Amino acid sequence: MCGRFSLNQIPDSILEFLGFGLPESFQERFNIAPAENSWVALQEKDRKPALQELYWGLVPFWAKEKSIGMRAINARAESVAEKPMFREAYQKRRCLVLASGFYEWRKNGKEKIPYYFSPKNDREPLVFAGLWDDWNEKNENIRSFTIITTAANDFMKPIHDRMPLILKPEFWRKWIAPDAGLSEIDKILEQPVGNDVLQNWEVGPYVNNAAHEGACCIARINFL
Repeated sequence: MCGRFSLNQIPDSILEFLGFGLPESFQERFNIAPAENSWVALQEKDRKPALQELYWGLVPFWAKEKSIGMRAINARAESVAEKPMFREAYQKRRCLVLASGFYEWRKNGKEKIPYYFSPKNDREPLVFAGLWDDWNEKNENIRSFTIITTAANDFMKPIHDRMPLILKPEFWRKWIAPDAGLSEIDKILEQPVGNDVLQNWEVGPYVNNAAHEGACCIARINFL
């Protein structure tokens, strides 16, 4: 799964892709947790791609309660096209979830040790495949997102058996295009990044508390 990530900068390659500069409201974050907002790129029908701040935890348009989003922070790539929770969003409302890195915890007996994963090239972005939706109920309007996960590659397996589905740059445009053919989208799910894209290191228990923030969350303890 992916239950925590960072976004402390939006790389120029993403801004060039979208065609505009850094939003004035952007603030660096080092410990983004479910039920918080973060930046995603999406494209609505007949509109240009846009960068928006969305709520993490997909709340489908048909949901009775907002709380359902806490059960939908991730969507499995293997079943996202069929599950009622995600099916329509997968067909029509896909997004790019921007990240600088993400966290995963390795089990060591009863202990869970946090690790931080980031691109080997610090100037490169991490772009996760995501879905978004709009929910309107009881005078509350929420635009939310989920992160698609896939089976861990060989680099990730020593820590966890799942990882975010990281999109290659050549797939960004097609992934968010509302009219993209689903056969093409299905193929993207089958092409995760290779073992040479990420680096990782152990971080301290400070990050375990979702209320903690700051660069100390990603402070390096040692390499795996």
